[in-house]
Amino acid sequence: MSRNEKGFTLIELVMVIVILGLLAAVAVPKYQDLRTEAAQASAEGVYGGANAATAINFASRLFSPTGSTAITDATSLIAAMEGLPDGWSINGGTLYSIADSTFVITVSTAEAPVGGTIPTQKAVLTKAGF
Repeated sequence: MSRNEKGFTLIELVMVIVILGLLAAVAVPKYQDLRTEAAQASAEGVYGGANAATAINFASRLFSPTGSTAITDATSLIAAMEGLPDGWSINGGTLYSIADSTFVITVSTAEAPVGGTIPTQKAVLTKAGF
């Protein structure tokens, strides 16, 4: 009595399910790490653009104080920058105080990645008499 049945045994199906489960257990955390790293890189890019814009504006004020724009709030910072990446914005009040000549840039995003946080990037530039 010879039966010619085609198909998978229960053991083979269970092994495939176990292998797929192991692959998913490795892939999901890696995907979340990639999202966190991408969001961090995006925040650092915006921070770098804001930092470069203030450095260029500061240099132009050293050479020609009347021919440049004083960056005193978020609106003037945006005006000094070429443009922000899609999905980003800068807002806020006074960016620096003449009394202590400290300039602070804070870049953050409202969307934290799943399973992680994005550290706020901050730079403090100090120049006496600026």
